[in-house]
Amino acid sequence: MNGLTETSSMVSQPGLWVAVLKSVAMLSVVLAILILVLFLMKRFLHLKAGSSQGRLIQMLSYYHLAPKERIALIDVAGEKMVIGISAGNITCLGRIEKPEALAQIENSKGAMIKVDGSFMDTLLSSLRRKRTEGER
Repeated sequence: MNGLTETSSMVSQPGLWVAVLKSVAMLSVVLAILILVLFLMKRFLHLKAGSSQGRLIQMLSYYHLAPKERIALIDVAGEKMVIGISAGNITCLGRIEKPEALAQIENSKGAMIKVDGSFMDTLLSSLRRKRTEGER
């Protein structure tokens, strides 16, 4: 019976609860970091699959409207098109044929989202762009 009393007094010690709370807190931090890394990978790695040098179809830029809906500007064999992308379908919204608009797109290609390249290149260019916008 004396052993049972010692065991119950050890469980009720505050040091044990502090250790349990520390363990739960560290586990929560590790899980939060894992979720953040997975979210960033999902967000930026799909950009890499869009296009690369030498392909006939390239995504030049896009704008998110909702979580699964966006408008994209693509180049298909030299022709610029605006498409709507949703979870269920892709719709051609129009073609860009005006010479002024085409010239503006060509001039702004450096400022558009870099679709090809690694995750690190995309992340660094995004951070540089935000830093320069913050300094203005």
